[in-house]
Amino acid sequence: MTEPLLLERRGAVGWVTLHRPEQRNAVDRAMRAALTSGLAELDADPDIRVIVLTGAGPAFCAGADLKEGAARVAGHPLVDAPASIAAPLDALRTPVIAAVNGPAVGGGFEMVLACDIRIAAARARFALTELRIGSMPGSGGIQRLARAVPAAVAARMVLTGEAVDASEALRVGLVSDVVPDEELATRASAIAERVAAMAPLSLIAAKQSLRAAGELQLSAGLDLDRLLWAWLSQSADRAEGREAFREGRPPVFEGR
Repeated sequence: MTEPLLLERRGAVGWVTLHRPEQRNAVDRAMRAALTSGLAELDADPDIRVIVLTGAGPAFCAGADLKEGAARVAGHPLVDAPASIAAPLDALRTPVIAAVNGPAVGGGFEMVLACDIRIAAARARFALTELRIGSMPGSGGIQRLARAVPAAVAARMVLTGEAVDASEALRVGLVSDVVPDEELATRASAIAERVAAMAPLSLIAAKQSLRAAGELQLSAGLDLDRLLWAWLSQSADRAEGREAFREGRPPVFEGR
């Protein structure tokens, strides 16, 4: 059997590839376990400053593998149910770039929405189709989509299950970049390298602030930013960054 997930370290960038191409990278229990452990491993690695999540083959991810059958929940459906498909991403301090190489459907789209930067190949499609099978997005898809695009767009996508193509996703702000299919890895690498060049503690703080921006009132968000700024002001990396600027050289950050 092939591994359901591929991990690769390219300098300070960790690449995670969903690897069930014949099943359109549908997430089965083995892939869930691999995602949880693999992402946690990269997140704990001090040399990894950004993670790129992508899919093998023509699809990004078709969502949960419905052919596998749902795991039985012995107790309460909320208390004892398996963790959401996006939970491994929610737990990360490290910034994550979704390099969407093809259709991202259902839980696959919910994983994309849980990433910090979203870029897409021209053939990418995005859809939440759970209502068609008597369910609904349960891994943050509705809440994150409603914060990412205009309310009318989010409502139409959720209530109709219709797919949005890459060009429309760019127009409504769902993704930041759309590139020809064959250029996706190159663009993802370029963005990842720019992120990886930043100070590690600054990346952690900025990610926390960006996530909170969709949840907090402005005054609370400003307070959070000031607290995070004060925390960074005591770091060795901030001192190194200023010294490197004065000396006209690239900074050497150590994450402390």
